[in-house]
Amino acid sequence: MPRLFRTATLAALLLAALPAAQAATYSFSGMMDSGSLIGETFSGNFSFDDLGLTGIGSEILGLSGLSLSFAGRTYSLIDADVAPDVSYQDGVFLGLSYSASASDPQISFIAGYSDIGEAYLAYTQGGFDGAGSVIYAAVPEPESYAMLLAGLGLMGLARRRSLRR
Repeated sequence: MPRLFRTATLAALLLAALPAAQAATYSFSGMMDSGSLIGETFSGNFSFDDLGLTGIGSEILGLSGLSLSFAGRTYSLIDADVAPDVSYQDGVFLGLSYSASASDPQISFIAGYSDIGEAYLAYTQGGFDGAGSVIYAAVPEPESYAMLLAGLGLMGLARRRSLRR
C-alpha cells in the first residue's frame, strides 16, 4: 500500500508541474429583452490564448474561435466585420466584442466597461433594434479535471489507508 500511495503522490506532483493552460474557452447564452426579437435566445462559445495576460490595466486579446447560434442562424469568426476580441481590466474579464453587419439580423456583442454585468448583445433586423443580456461561463480545461480527479484519488487512498489501521 505505501508503494501505491508514493506512486499516486508522484503522479499528482508531475501533473502539477505541467505548464499552465494557454487557451481559455467561454460559453455564453442569453435572451433578447427588447425589440422585435424579444424572447429569442442565443448561445455559443469562443476561445482565445490567455498566455499573455498580465492582470494589469486594460488588456485586449484576439479570438481563435467563435460559434454563435441566434435567430436560426449560426455566426463564426468569418462573419465578423473586424477582428473580434475579449477585454480584461486589471485581470477581470469584461466580455466579448464582436460585430457582424453583413448578416440578418445584424449583431454586436458589447463588452462591459468596468464590469461583466454591463455586457450585452445588440441586434438590428428589418430596421428595428433590440438588445439582450449575456451570461458568460468559463469552461474548465481538461487539466483542471485531471487535477481534481488526482486529488480525489489521493483523498480516497488516504481514507482507505486510515480505515485499515
